[in-house]
Amino acid sequence: MDTISEPLARLVAFEAIKNVKARYCRFLDTKDWPAFAALFTADAMMDVHEDTGREPVFGVDAIVAQVRFAVDHAATSHQVHSPEIDLAGGDTAHVKWAMQDRVVWQPGQSPIEGVQSITGYGQYHEVYRRVDGEWKIASLRLSRFHLDMHGE
Repeated sequence: MDTISEPLARLVAFEAIKNVKARYCRFLDTKDWPAFAALFTADAMMDVHEDTGREPVFGVDAIVAQVRFAVDHAATSHQVHSPEIDLAGGDTAHVKWAMQDRVVWQPGQSPIEGVQSITGYGQYHEVYRRVDGEWKIASLRLSRFHLDMHGE
């Protein structure tokens, strides 16, 4: 029985982590900020310096504020796929996701001067922690391979 329970536990963890990231995309795109915030550990870190030029931010409130600043006035579509999940321990996982995002700002609302929309391609590099039985994002770093910027 032990040889079956270990692989089954890994599969359950993999599926739970995938569901967290699916909700991340949905809550971000629908701008459900309370639900989005609940996906992170209290001490989470987000590093999107490639997009913003800013230093990483720490804590759920800072993460939500940074994301809202970027997309509150935009229609967005975030897609992730091809997860590489490494369970580093019972309650920690390291995950890489292939990603693509599309962001179209309302006229005059883009934080990037002269840009109306972007389409980006890259990866999320994340650490997940299981807190009280629930997987949450403990750190997130976005790396871009390519970014198409479309003018106003």
